[in-house]
Amino acid sequence: MNETKALSPPLNQSFLKRLNENKKDESKLTLAGDALKNVIAKEVKFKDLNDRLQSSRQEKVLVKEVFLESELDFVNSIKQLKGIYKEELKQAIEKVNDLFQNELLKLQQLYRSEVIGDKLLELVKTVADAGWYLLMKDNSVNLCKFYSPAYEVTEGVSEHSDMVKVFEEPVCYLKAVFLNLLHNRITYGSINLSTEDGQHPNCEKSNFGAACAGSLQDRPIPLDNPEQLLQLLNEISNTYQRIHLDSSYFTPSGTATTRKDNTWKTAM
Repeated sequence: MNETKALSPPLNQSFLKRLNENKKDESKLTLAGDALKNVIAKEVKFKDLNDRLQSSRQEKVLVKEVFLESELDFVNSIKQLKGIYKEELKQAIEKVNDLFQNELLKLQQLYRSEVIGDKLLELVKTVADAGWYLLMKDNSVNLCKFYSPAYEVTEGVSEHSDMVKVFEEPVCYLKAVFLNLLHNRITYGSINLSTEDGQHPNCEKSNFGAACAGSLQDRPIPLDNPEQLLQLLNEISNTYQRIHLDSSYFTPSGTATTRKDNTWKTAM
């Protein structure tokens, strides 16, 4: 009696069934190799792979794709990120600087509009009628009075006497008087004199120099009130059109006569 011998190992029934269902359309046949290709995909350390290859008895190994991510790739990635960060930081700084410059410009415009706008024009217009002009000079903002022709300084006065000393020859010729508006109050360097053909006795240098303030010392410079400022300017110009013998750098030695002083004066 013939007996059917069982296959060892037994047939894979699911494989036969799938094979019969798709034999009319071979394109739908799923090969085991393709399935494994999609399944077997994992990260393997290079050392493990190398050890397995060396311990394998096969002489040939087919390698289709190998992806290596080395430390060098990591370093290059860091460098690239660093470059991107620098560029982004540079753009951010430039944007902040642009915003800062724009805001600074707005503040400057507001300041100029408030301080150098209508108020300054009103001030200049008020003092100009008395012969004073605005002048920027040597990091200073000045109101200046120019004498054309130059003013002959011939009279000397004293706080302790009502007599005026009149010199036969001009001690000097006063060309201009300068008041520095950057000072809140009159102090050393607030008033400067420009002279020719001699040194003004109340000025530290010939040609151009700081004037001794005398009793004008610590007087406020009222920029917020053009009328009061004009009054101060006229007082300053009248002061240095004379020589104040009580406070002078030198006493003129020329021939002089005296007369009664009935005019306003500011003692030095």
